[in-house]
Amino acid sequence: MTDQAKEEENLTTVSEKFCLEQIKNSNVKVSHKYTLGSLDSQTFCVRFDPLDKYIAQGCGDGTIRIYNVFSGKQSFVLNTEMEQPMPTTQIRWRPTASKAVTKNVIISVNANGALQHWHTTSGKLLHTIWDELNQLFTVDYNPDGTQFVTGGSDCIVRVYDEQTRKIFVELEGGGAGEPGHSNRVFCVKFDPEDPNFVISGGWDNNIKVWDIRTKSPVRSLYGPYVCGDSIDITYEIGDEPVLLSGSYRDSRTLQLWSYDTMSHFIDIDTDEGLPSEKPCLLYCCQFNKTNKELFIAGGSGSNEVKIFDLKQEFKPVAQIKDLSRACFSVDWSNSGDMFAIGGGDGVIRVFNVVSEV
Repeated sequence: MTDQAKEEENLTTVSEKFCLEQIKNSNVKVSHKYTLGSLDSQTFCVRFDPLDKYIAQGCGDGTIRIYNVFSGKQSFVLNTEMEQPMPTTQIRWRPTASKAVTKNVIISVNANGALQHWHTTSGKLLHTIWDELNQLFTVDYNPDGTQFVTGGSDCIVRVYDEQTRKIFVELEGGGAGEPGHSNRVFCVKFDPEDPNFVISGGWDNNIKVWDIRTKSPVRSLYGPYVCGDSIDITYEIGDEPVLLSGSYRDSRTLQLWSYDTMSHFIDIDTDEGLPSEKPCLLYCCQFNKTNKELFIAGGSGSNEVKIFDLKQEFKPVAQIKDLSRACFSVDWSNSGDMFAIGGGDGVIRVFNVVSEV
């Protein structure tokens, strides 16, 4: 058997090594679409592009692999020449609302402190910002693509101007205001409705909302232990915006909060109807980008991913379990009818989702 044939056989075995279960009375139906990638490097991030044409994969060897959603084939690969390969920890596509001339641009952050802009279709590296004394774990664009924000091991949240690639503001708190983060920052998000606000969380069990005009937190909550891309926000449920948090621990892992007051709404029972053999310590969670009543969460321990439905009283309605390794990243397509998961086994699994009336 050739090496390629062995790899294909191994990939088939890994792609089949999971179990998909669903509750019978749910209108949400999930099906496996395909498995992408290879087994040679862990997947730290998966991300659909704004048009759902491509999926980008940030890998443990630093490469960024981009697949065509329609064909399931690899289209481009970036960052292949690192002298000392370190994980690409997070990726964001530049929003289509951006006025920049160059299209098909992604921004990536790496554990070696590199923040890079890439032109995906040509493979060209457009710009690098080095923060060699910092490990970068997270990045996000504001809705119109004029700014981006990063977080990492030095506990400082930095907002950059997209056009100049210069620091716009550093958010570290203190002085006359609230203190900033005291440990690693693993998740940063721009407020989708007001780009003056940035949300951040990490190892210090704090989620903070920053006003970049005053450089200070305007409100915060203590509790969630954020170890990945596990904070999200929606304005489309109920009368006030809702914050979703996922924690890397064995209890109270998935929680909803009032974004306006940072008060606690509910601890979600992640086992009701679809129990896990052991607790799932969460690395990632996200609201569906179209149907905000659905959200997804995944992690380690039980090595699984679950989809939750607010219409089913926040209960899980589908479960992808028995993965060979932890799930590090999840992403809904922008159309809301697919999601992708990636983790320690290296492959990306893509699923279709149908919400029946």
